[in-house]
Amino acid sequence: ISSGQLIILENGAQSITSDALAIALLHWNGLQDRVTQITEAYHKDMPLRRGIPREELKSKLKITPRIFNSAISLLVKQNSVLEAGKSVSRPGHEIKFNGADQLKVKELIRKFESNPYGGPSVKECQNEVGEEIVNALIELGELVAVSQDVIFRKKDYDEMVKKLRAEIQQKEQITLAEVRDLFNTSRKYAQAFLEHLDSSGVTMRSGDFRKLRT
Repeated sequence: ISSGQLIILENGAQSITSDALAIALLHWNGLQDRVTQITEAYHKDMPLRRGIPREELKSKLKITPRIFNSAISLLVKQNSVLEAGKSVSRPGHEIKFNGADQLKVKELIRKFESNPYGGPSVKECQNEVGEEIVNALIELGELVAVSQDVIFRKKDYDEMVKKLRAEIQQKEQITLAEVRDLFNTSRKYAQAFLEHLDSSGVTMRSGDFRKLRT
């Protein structure tokens, strides 16, 4: 097969080497079409999701991980698809809420505004607007789930992190009870927030205290 009939998938190579990953042009065109069809169908079925999970797309394509990863990388370079975290989407796809959903979202956000450090739980949010909308708000960066049950508005979460950093820098360490009092929230919410920061590498636990991770 001549080089003009092959697509080099890895490392943007311009020539074929013994270990290069190449695919026949005919097969490549077919693979591109399948990626487009599967991704667009997913957007139609799941309009409130940023994109199809990479693993789900790979499974539907029935190709090896090496070919899949290289193909997606090339398609991203060609602007045929976009990558966002662990999902793949088509250019131009946006998460959009219809009129009824927008009203639900506004009402939910009002509840967070009235109680920024102890708002509705994940379950309460799901009951109010639906699981898909909650997940979409997380994808859009409007909400931050710090545990399976505790969730904050991103704006409030960022403010909490800022305040906590300042408090620890002043006192060197802080207890769970002090965090609860700092934000006038419940022990449950304070604990979920701190454990999330521990796992995110912002804080570290030392006995009953939290310190900033250096």
